[in-house]
Amino acid sequence: MGKKNSIIDNKSATDFLNCTCLAFTMQVVVATIVMFTSSATVSAEQSKLSSIYETPGYLSKSTLLQFLIVSLLTALFRHIFFSGKIVKVPSIALRVTLMFTCEIAMLAVVIWTCGWFHSVSVAGWAGFVCGALPCLIAGIYLAFKSECKENEEMNAALKKKQEEEKQP
Repeated sequence: MGKKNSIIDNKSATDFLNCTCLAFTMQVVVATIVMFTSSATVSAEQSKLSSIYETPGYLSKSTLLQFLIVSLLTALFRHIFFSGKIVKVPSIALRVTLMFTCEIAMLAVVIWTCGWFHSVSVAGWAGFVCGALPCLIAGIYLAFKSECKENEEMNAALKKKQEEEKQP
């Protein structure tokens, strides 16, 4: 019997869970650091401008749920573009670019629909870009490096297997 080739296998499920947990944790940590490093005056202003800080001094249940949804979608995009089972694009750079584009579009929709800050606030969008862009660039860089390393290891293993098969 042949090996069943499914879209979700144990490795994919574990990777999906790890990615979701990491993304959720990072969102909560960053939001908490911003909340606790802000002065009382700034905290009061944050609660007026953003639904993330609607309860000064706390992250609300709705905010945590929104972070969880964003984390799940992030993990889903990663699975779609990096598993090779759904999107079959050989170029790592193109996969990373496509994932990045989908991630930005998803975040813009979540920010707008969840009221993370006023959709017409130029300062809010500028702050989002200044805060998110370094994280996204670092994430893309790490994903690219990870994929390159994994591809090198797989190529080395393939060459080794081919050499073993050539020997009598």
